[in-house]
Amino acid sequence: MQDPSPDAAVDQADAHEPSAVVRHLGLIKALAIIMAVLIVAALLVIVVTIYSRLQAGSANRAASEINLILPAGAHVSAASSDKSGMILVLDMPDGQQIWRLTGAGRITQKITLKSD
Repeated sequence: MQDPSPDAAVDQADAHEPSAVVRHLGLIKALAIIMAVLIVAALLVIVVTIYSRLQAGSANRAASEINLILPAGAHVSAASSDKSGMILVLDMPDGQQIWRLTGAGRITQKITLKSD
């Protein structure tokens, strides 16, 4: 004999209803795929950043040998260097010149000092 009470009908409906995990399984799978794609993208960004910094470090190294041709009658009276390059002060027959060079030896600026 069946129990016509309302509690029995609710218990029978609950027994056939799937759990919350099973109901939202599609959403859980979609979120897992999205997280996996984000992890792969983050790892790719990290690898590319490390590679580009390694390449930039080798390109910015100072030259081990620099050959400069000084004007006739000029000689170097002072020299200074730092991480951005070098500064040379040249004594010339008609005054002084200050040369600013990169670490690779390329002249970026020449300043001429002449006395009256």
